Amino acid sequence: MDKTFALPATITIQPTQVKGIASGGTFTVNVTVADVNELYGWQINVTFNPQILNVESVAEGPFLKNINETIFGTNLKNTVGYAIVSALFMPPYPNHGASGSGLLANMTFSVKGSGSTSLHFDATRTYLRTVVSGSVAPILDVTAVDGSFSNSSGGFQSGLPVEVIAGVVVVVVVVGVIGLYLWRRRKKTA
Repeated sequence: MDKTFALPATITIQPTQVKGIASGGTFTVNVTVADVNELYGWQINVTFNPQILNVESVAEGPFLKNINETIFGTNLKNTVGYAIVSALFMPPYPNHGASGSGLLANMTFSVKGSGSTSLHFDATRTYLRTVVSGSVAPILDVTAVDGSFSNSSGGFQSGLPVEVIAGVVVVVVVVGVIGLYLWRRRKKTA
């Protein structure tokens, strides 16, 4: 028996990395969906460091609106660092939902400070919905791909992860201590 397996639907922040925008600047990311089948509604909760970023605005993309009229809502909490955004078809529901890939929303952030933060999909409040036998049902096979933001704080930047730099420092210190011990031991025996 031949079985065909559908790919999991994927929600992604694009671009996945935003870099180098100074304090006072703004940038926009797209929230996209790919490989979805019969989408009738969605909700995302994107979390971020509120010391570094603010959400300035969110606009609905055309993916659902191309099929039917929608209800679109936002709950932005910059002091805490999250943005809950949702869209769903306005009843009466169409015979078929949106399938394939497209733009769910775009989010514009302003930069408040220096540093790095993820643009993270909170799994407890991020989901896709479909309609099965006239009732709303979750789409269970969904992968979320987070984004990130970072800018220069004016300090040393090597382009290496902090763990690599810390490991190199530990090795240099250990080698230095061993070298000093061997030098003193050799000096005592001479």
